[in-house]
Amino acid sequence: MILSKRNQFLITFAAFFVLGAAFKVMVLVEGFTEVRPVNAIPPVAGLAFGPIGAIACGLANLAADLFGSFGWSSSLGVAANFVAAYLPYRLWHLFSPESPNLRSGKNILLFSGICLTSALTVAWFLAFGLYTFFGLWIEEVYTYVFFNNLGFSLLFGLPLLIVLTSDSVSLSLCKPAKPIIFGRCNIKGPACAAYLLLMLTIFACVFIFHIDPQNAPWLHGLSALSQLGLLCQLI
Repeated sequence: MILSKRNQFLITFAAFFVLGAAFKVMVLVEGFTEVRPVNAIPPVAGLAFGPIGAIACGLANLAADLFGSFGWSSSLGVAANFVAAYLPYRLWHLFSPESPNLRSGKNILLFSGICLTSALTVAWFLAFGLYTFFGLWIEEVYTYVFFNNLGFSLLFGLPLLIVLTSDSVSLSLCKPAKPIIFGRCNIKGPACAAYLLLMLTIFACVFIFHIDPQNAPWLHGLSALSQLGLLCQLI
């Protein structure tokens, strides 16, 4: 099954908007986040539709915010949900020559690792973004965003991708328009491993040891390195 780019955008936008708006009443941190089954959509949309799916997720998140959490922080939500979809698309094609599918244990493991990396990235992006740009440090934002993204991506996103790539549906998935330059370098493995290590270090600092950037300025250094690592994988 082949969908036009317009239909890719509309389907992703509609699914994200409806599911995102529907759960706005299940608030976890007032004005910032809630229970979000919708977080299953970005990794699948990114793998299926590439940049179009990522743009649709970012804009649909902004539209859904109008039903409960719209504010100055919504700009971060647009960027975070774009990354939540676009990063999986980039990582899959960095590490696998196959079109995205979950027909082997190796691919399921790759998808799970991608979901972990994406969840850590979005949690860092939103929590540290709130502190950097708006002077707010809310540890619960980091925690809830991480578990929302990882849990729903694996619980719902994984079976959704299995269905979309099954023989009965056989959705034609997006491939890079040109070779991913970074992916052709021998440093792709070490660079991505270093980035994941940075993300896991930040996770340990925030979730396990409850360190916050207000009292530990060196966390800003880790965050800056993480920005560089994320940029390397997105461009």
